[in-house]
Amino acid sequence: MKPALRIAYIILAHHKPEMVVRLVRRACSPDHGFFIHYNQLSNDDEYSRLVQALQDLPNVCFLQRRKCRWGDSGIVLASLDAIAAIARQDFAYDYALLLTGQDYPIKSDDQITTTLAQANGSSFMQFSAWPIPDWENGRAIRRIQNFHIQLPFPNWLRRLGWPPNRQHLAIPARRKVPNSLHPYFGASWWCLSRACLKYIDDYVRKHPDYTRFFKYVYAPDECFFQILLLNSPLAATIHPRTLTYVDWSRKPSPAILNRNDLPRLWQSDCLFARKFDPAVDAAVMDQLDAGPPAHRAAAEKV
Repeated sequence: MKPALRIAYIILAHHKPEMVVRLVRRACSPDHGFFIHYNQLSNDDEYSRLVQALQDLPNVCFLQRRKCRWGDSGIVLASLDAIAAIARQDFAYDYALLLTGQDYPIKSDDQITTTLAQANGSSFMQFSAWPIPDWENGRAIRRIQNFHIQLPFPNWLRRLGWPPNRQHLAIPARRKVPNSLHPYFGASWWCLSRACLKYIDDYVRKHPDYTRFFKYVYAPDECFFQILLLNSPLAATIHPRTLTYVDWSRKPSPAILNRNDLPRLWQSDCLFARKFDPAVDAAVMDQLDAGPPAHRAAAEKV
């Protein structure tokens, strides 16, 4: 009998612990593992509630809490912590899926594992090689070239309009990615094979300068893994897409999904979607749990 496909879910969250609990319990299976990072800048009581709510699940691992600010390297470091934790378990998982705390499955576990089993070791990660003329007017390379300093600038300084973009201070420079790796950019959320996880873990241990470089990159989670893997021998095994459905057409962006989105979610070939918010519409997740109308009708006949 062929062994069950095993998935490591890496979940990066900063609020709504009850949503994280629901996500874990919906995706939970004895064959899967959950590696959860809760932002150190977030509420400690929320984190305690999260740990307590999932303490009955032996396949849940809580990662070292790091400070994560918008656009800084915290998300990358938390993701690397998760990959290191997977490495300590001898890479027992076939795939790792990177999710946020407001993601939710739009397919059943059977559908998710079948889709990944049919991928035959291929990975899924959105990417585009630089140059990208239609992204930030062709100036996105400044994210890498400049020194970007993320600090908790005091509110009085922000009210005076400094730093100018209210998020970080950019110092013009001509920096280049270590080891002459070509720049790639893409979405933060990915699904990577065991081979990719091993490659990342080995590379960052042997090349600490690579990780250090991204400390001063703006939004490094949108290029760190793309650059590393698309310059690797595994590049041909990576499909240039994510398996997470996101609607960027509505405000706030990305849109908070609701019951009106269900037809698009059921028709999508993605496995997860974001963002969900129980305070806005919890029923949409109830209906996703029940499955599409045809599935429910068939179940009722049994």
